[in-house]
Amino acid sequence: MNPHCQVVAPVFQEYSTKLTRFINSRVSDPVDSEELLSTIMMKIFDHCEKLEKVKNTEAWLIAIARNTITDYFREQQKGLGKHSSQEFVLEETNDPYQDLEACVPSLIQKLPDKYAKPLADYELKGIPQKQLAIKYGLSESGLKSRIQRGRKMLKTMFIEYCGHLVLEVGCEGCNDC
Repeated sequence: MNPHCQVVAPVFQEYSTKLTRFINSRVSDPVDSEELLSTIMMKIFDHCEKLEKVKNTEAWLIAIARNTITDYFREQQKGLGKHSSQEFVLEETNDPYQDLEACVPSLIQKLPDKYAKPLADYELKGIPQKQLAIKYGLSESGLKSRIQRGRKMLKTMFIEYCGHLVLEVGCEGCNDC
């Protein structure tokens, strides 16, 4: 057995809930969802030697899941003929930015705590800056500066770790690219 493949089980165990949610958001049949999850696990195992070189495991897994789901819908469309193309379009027209959004929480965790905690509290939990300034013992302007620096660091990491997803999705409304 390939020694690299020993890391597959812990990685799959850690991300199986997120992958299940991702699949269920796109596939309505629970039996097909379970089958797709198994297929994804086999693909991860087949490409386990790449796992150690992956910078953002979650984004890599989501990309595998997205491709597997796309293949699933193509097979469904072939099997049902032209009449089902409408159904295929309805299932596949989810917001493409969901894949990119999936990267944000794991990337925020990679930031230094000084920036990660206030940024996560503000951006992910929606806690007002005034409350956060008190919580972290900072002035409001100090907290705003810290959040801005955290955002800049996050943007740099986002491009480094998830740039391949940005290229796939495109950057339609983004003035920074």
